[in-house]
Amino acid sequence: MVTHDELVRKMEDYRDFLPENSPMKTVSPDYWRLQQPMMWGGIWQVPGLDVQLRSFATISAQCVNGWDFGLQHQIKVGLTAGITPKKIKGIFIQLLFYAGIPTTVWGLLQAQKVIDERQEWKDADVPIDADWLDTVEQKLQRGSAIRTELWGAHASKEIEGSLAQQMVPEAADLVDGYNFGEVWARADLEPRDRMVCVLAVLMARGHLEQLKQYIGYALNMGFNKREICEVLSQAGWYRGWAHVEDALEQAKAVFDERGI
Repeated sequence: MVTHDELVRKMEDYRDFLPENSPMKTVSPDYWRLQQPMMWGGIWQVPGLDVQLRSFATISAQCVNGWDFGLQHQIKVGLTAGITPKKIKGIFIQLLFYAGIPTTVWGLLQAQKVIDERQEWKDADVPIDADWLDTVEQKLQRGSAIRTELWGAHASKEIEGSLAQQMVPEAADLVDGYNFGEVWARADLEPRDRMVCVLAVLMARGHLEQLKQYIGYALNMGFNKREICEVLSQAGWYRGWAHVEDALEQAKAVFDERGI
């Protein structure tokens, strides 16, 4: 049985990640006693997902939360864990079509504030050489090829036959072209990184039907059940546990449908 003191001792492994000068220790010692060991001695060290993927999930959830202190701290955690500045910015580019423009613009501004705090981070803040395509048609073709490669032909056709494509086809072409043909093609993040970000945001925003769809895509690209559940759990600690329960219900439905 894990004791509180054991969680406190394990917290030392993540000492570099802990909030600096947090007022909570004096504002509410009881809150501090609950939150700090549980998070840093427990949740962040649960097997099933590595530290960087946990950081991707947490930054995505904190972006949705919209609290600058929380997002800035988690960006620092990500950078301390070895995520490069271009990858940090890549998270918000990835979430453009899943979390929206205001949220991701705000997230990028918070990221820049943190990156500018240390010269080593500023020096590593260099843009990637993206392979931009000229036409929407080219973007749609590349997007279809990427989806087919990652998730399979059926999943790609599912998106091509979406309600958005049926009811607002011009807008859907622009979104699908730029999202899958440009963002998902970028070299700043790996496909697994991108999927973690998307799962976390869909859960955090409560888009359960879309979440169920993307859980299936995550399985198609090689995620296992434990990894998917850990992404939802990790992000949910920062968004609220009720979101996790709802998300796990969607995950279980997908797992049951596939007999896994």
